[in-house]
Amino acid sequence: MRSFLTRIILVTSSAASVWALSAMMGCSPQPAAPTVPPASKSAAPVTEQPAERDVITNSLGMKLVRIPAGEFQMGSQADAPGMLEDELPRHKVRITRPFLMGMYEVTQGEFVEVMQTNPSSFQKTRLLQSATESIDESRLPVDGITWHQAVEFCRKLSDTSVEKEAGRVYCLPTEAEWEYACRAGSTTVFHFGDSLSSTQANFNGANPFGDAEPGPFLNRTQIVGSYAPNAFGLHDMHGNLFEWCADRFERRYYHASPEDDPPGPETGRYRVIRGGDWYSDARDCRSAFRYSDVPEGTFYAVGFRVVCNLVARSTGPTNVAARATGRQPLPEESVTATPSGPVPRPTSGEDWPRWRGPRGDGTWNAPRLATTWPAAGLSPAWTQELGGGYGGVSVSAGRVYVMDRQREPESVERVLCFDAVTGEPLWSHQYSVDYQGVSYDSGPRSTPTVHEHRVYTLGAVGHLHCLDAVTGEIQWSKDLVKDFGARVPLWGLSASPVIFEKLVIIHAALEPEGCYAAFDLTTGEERWRCLPDGAGYATPILIDRHGTAELVGWTANHVRGVEPATGIVRWTIPFQVNYGTAIADPIFQDGVVLVSSYYDGTRAIRLGDLSEEASVVWEDRRNLRALMAQPLYRDGHVYLIDKRHGLTCFELQSGTKLWDDQNQLTPKGRNPQATLVWLNTEDRAIVLNSEGDLILSRFHPRGPLETARANIIDPTWAHPAYAGNCVYARSDTRLVCVLLPEE
Repeated sequence: MRSFLTRIILVTSSAASVWALSAMMGCSPQPAAPTVPPASKSAAPVTEQPAERDVITNSLGMKLVRIPAGEFQMGSQADAPGMLEDELPRHKVRITRPFLMGMYEVTQGEFVEVMQTNPSSFQKTRLLQSATESIDESRLPVDGITWHQAVEFCRKLSDTSVEKEAGRVYCLPTEAEWEYACRAGSTTVFHFGDSLSSTQANFNGANPFGDAEPGPFLNRTQIVGSYAPNAFGLHDMHGNLFEWCADRFERRYYHASPEDDPPGPETGRYRVIRGGDWYSDARDCRSAFRYSDVPEGTFYAVGFRVVCNLVARSTGPTNVAARATGRQPLPEESVTATPSGPVPRPTSGEDWPRWRGPRGDGTWNAPRLATTWPAAGLSPAWTQELGGGYGGVSVSAGRVYVMDRQREPESVERVLCFDAVTGEPLWSHQYSVDYQGVSYDSGPRSTPTVHEHRVYTLGAVGHLHCLDAVTGEIQWSKDLVKDFGARVPLWGLSASPVIFEKLVIIHAALEPEGCYAAFDLTTGEERWRCLPDGAGYATPILIDRHGTAELVGWTANHVRGVEPATGIVRWTIPFQVNYGTAIADPIFQDGVVLVSSYYDGTRAIRLGDLSEEASVVWEDRRNLRALMAQPLYRDGHVYLIDKRHGLTCFELQSGTKLWDDQNQLTPKGRNPQATLVWLNTEDRAIVLNSEGDLILSRFHPRGPLETARANIIDPTWAHPAYAGNCVYARSDTRLVCVLLPEE
């Protein structure tokens, strides 16, 4: 590795070449080696820096390292440890032009200077509020950046007078440039070798790679340059933050990738992110590991670094931005359209009156649906415009209920009701909201709950309503923040209202001791509250435990069993999850409660014969990590959307993993999402994935079998409703009713 760097230095060793490079980039040679920020206590000593002639400093003070042209083997070998399918085949790539790359990830200070804003979560006013040590946050990498913001930073920096005069144009690296720069001549799993410990990079040190020993997990970003660089002089290519690349993401792109300067696929909505981050396992920090996200996605583990070209190139910031739209939009449709063939029959089968369907468990007694769908796809019976929101759809008695947010002329949440057959708007109820402090502020998260002749809704910032299901008239309402001191979590209140006998139960962290609370269905009078926990995001479930009803809920730090009539706590299992990401609903089957989290994995809890008996029977913190989608269970097996591997099957009683689908059901990404619903009592499932594809599949312990797929809606995380021969799905812009072909 040192000899590789030596060869680079020898190429540019003469004074003439140093001054030629400096003139080309509009700068003077640096008088001294770059200053590196002090290492954190857990960091390895920083090795010798690249020779001064290989580094320039721009007008912003960013240090840029010269990366030479060359060729390398991109991707993973088929037998490499940790290899994933989308890293194959390993193939030769030539980078035909030298370029400059940021020595460090773009810092908060640099981002603020160019963009006049700082979206980072790791600030003293946000996640670093409780930090006891002195931290120069301006030297922390900027996080929470969308792909679009990273491209705009490059454009604005390129447009400054000094950078224009110097002829420097900035952009994001291509995926090939990023991996080439990361490897820096190495052919091993990491540029350090085939092992990685948390003394070498900032990641979850409890899960190192190779023969490295477990180490500390710092649980946040670290100052750039705190860890040793690679042979090119680049820091934090493994860990700290995932980094945006210019390319679109496609699982099988390597099978058709050109050899010279591959630009990535021409179409696709997702963008590549690389490098691992502060909470990743080491296996996700590998040089070949590929991840992706939607370009508008924000997360406190994603940042970027810049590339500056030695010569003009066709994929500068302007051209990159022009290609940012990804997939082609669906054809424009009228607000309402009556199909010439079959028509909606929503009342011909089970309604979908609440979150996760008529039983709240993701099962639906469907009509006899066709096993294949027309080659032309599935067409909407009607479409209605809609505002933003992640909340699901409900259907009851021929009416469709959904919530959204409107930003203009003022910020309001709305509860909307439509005719299920025609799409005609029937009524709307709106109220003012303030989403300040709510991340992912598109709109409401919860699903309306329809019970008898009323509909119950919970908004993202604590507005609880009981409305007449037919007219929309208010029966009663509560402002949970104003009236009860509810603590709104980072991503907003998300759990849907649950009905038990004459009570509506909510998960909203009232103050004091009101993590769960129950109100009278008719009058809205509070009946009970319990638990001091902060709010998670999962809707509690009602189970039958030896003939007695029990509410099972997952909060930010516990799994609890509660008597639903009184709020008396029956049992408690601690489960502290990072940043409160208790999102996917629990399931209860065969005496076992199962919960699964994004960061901290899956835990199985067996309930005993006595009401207070509950104990953990197994846990898996690495291979089974869900996010938003509630798992499905059938015949001893669980089917779960794992954040790394996609659809995954495992045994409920043991946690033994049987297979995963390598992210084929729903796209690989930082936040993979798909809603899973069983059809009748068979092994057939109907799925709406994050791209808006409606999929028929069979889930079996031997593997999945997809039988039909059609795109019906724009990208979405929201849960659809199924009723009769229809599926009702929503995005941030519209609500559609699509007919399901029958046998």
